[in-house]
Amino acid sequence: MTIRRLDPSDWARFREIRLDMLRAAPRAFGSTQAEWAAKPEREIRDWLAKIHTLGLFDGARLVGTATFHRDATARAAHRAEVIAVYLRSDVRGRGHGARLIDALADAAAAQGILQLELDVADGNAPAIALYQRTGFVTVGRMPRAMRDGVGFSDTLVMVRPLDRSTPA
Repeated sequence: MTIRRLDPSDWARFREIRLDMLRAAPRAFGSTQAEWAAKPEREIRDWLAKIHTLGLFDGARLVGTATFHRDATARAAHRAEVIAVYLRSDVRGRGHGARLIDALADAAAAQGILQLELDVADGNAPAIALYQRTGFVTVGRMPRAMRDGVGFSDTLVMVRPLDRSTPA
């Protein structure tokens, strides 16, 4: 398994795994499968050019992703939001998720980011456990953060400091 940054030329692979993640876990992500199915190639290429996305590859097959998006404001540029974390079911449970999150943290730190932040559905125990194992701590809860046809779900707000001098 190898990890590398995705670039615009990976748009078709990324679209395919993005649709897979949104189909497999529709309540775990802010986007919907319908939204991503409708995105044109150009928009996905632009997304990959602007947002730091890592891919986990098994040979040529993209089997996992993790993304960070840096805050654009000057006073918050030390922060980045982690999104689109996903592993295909056939590669879970072997430590690849932690490798991917740690590689994302290394890439963020190399860009001067001091803090990673994420929201995770409060019922997503495997993701919460992964984030805790990789240094994230829960700092809050957002009630009714997500809404779908079934109802509302809360999200936990988690933070991972990248400069070891500051505790979360």
